[in-house]
Amino acid sequence: MHPIITCFLLIVTLPAFGQKTAYPSLDQFVGYYDVGVRPNRPFFKSRWYLKEGKLFTIYDSDIDRAFVPYVDGAPATTVFFSEEEVEITDTDSTYYLVLNFEDDQLESFRVIRPRSEWPTDLYGYRNEALNELAIHTEEALSNRTETEHFIFEYSDIDTMLIPDVASKLEVNYSSLIEQFGLEDFPKTTIRIYPNLETYHNAVLTPGAPQWQMGRAWDTNEIRMLSTVVAKEIMGEIDDTAELILHEFIHCIHLSMIPDTQNPVGWLWEGIATYKGCCKWINSPYEHKGLKKRKKITLKSIDKDRTFELKYVLGYFLIEYIEQTFGWDSVLDLIRTNGDIAQSLGLSVKDFERDFNDYLAQNY
Repeated sequence: MHPIITCFLLIVTLPAFGQKTAYPSLDQFVGYYDVGVRPNRPFFKSRWYLKEGKLFTIYDSDIDRAFVPYVDGAPATTVFFSEEEVEITDTDSTYYLVLNFEDDQLESFRVIRPRSEWPTDLYGYRNEALNELAIHTEEALSNRTETEHFIFEYSDIDTMLIPDVASKLEVNYSSLIEQFGLEDFPKTTIRIYPNLETYHNAVLTPGAPQWQMGRAWDTNEIRMLSTVVAKEIMGEIDDTAELILHEFIHCIHLSMIPDTQNPVGWLWEGIATYKGCCKWINSPYEHKGLKKRKKITLKSIDKDRTFELKYVLGYFLIEYIEQTFGWDSVLDLIRTNGDIAQSLGLSVKDFERDFNDYLAQNY
């Protein structure tokens, strides 16, 4: 998880309010918010919603967290209604949340962070266009199945699929953990949503394109659209277990790199396709963009706007690396986040030349 988001979550999990004669009701917090490190420059979203009378918040790549604004009918001391009420020093290590209410709803907030740790604060602004979508999407997940290593939360539409999916994942679990050099792995929750709207809300991308259907949300959580629905939309879903296996590989990958890093695209999808699911084509030259055997570069793969090359060529990149350098070198690449020179002892240019030669000789 990005450190900016982590620090913001620390404050909203233990909120309180400055003195005020009438405190806002919980439903006045409900909504979507655009959040960033500069005023009016947001770059990620937050959704605040009610469930069973309690207020919850969710931020990109983090779990849903309870937000408790009042304790025994009184506010605590780290959240305020006015910035003038906040008194901080250069050595203060406290995170303060300042709330701005207008027309009986929270309109904006500011997280004042310790200057010894952060040079900037966080600013959040209500997104009026998305307010009606600030609902608890997990209410649709009324079923729960738990196995030794996985927890499944799903709606009635996927009930018939779960036993087979759970069995296949458990069969592959020990082998995968061993292959990636891990001694243990936290139990992974797999949330399967019954329609695109609830899934897109669950991953904070309301109104996203319909092809966005699954995501490794964190190191031990996967969120995805029902494959029953996905098959109706795309017509290409054959094995639900394999699709979840692909996302589970992403979870393993995330656990092996610092949370301050964004995974390199070709390595990210290459690993999950090679060890999880699914090899798109039998030869890289079957892809329309490579039929003329144009030389392939890592830069061209990661800049592909269709995102297809990360999946198509990522598989063959991992295959080449394992066959040429060994599986331990693949693991080194994960840990160094794709640093070719450090992990393989080659320049990127030499690596690309040898990879192209490998494809020409084998395909």
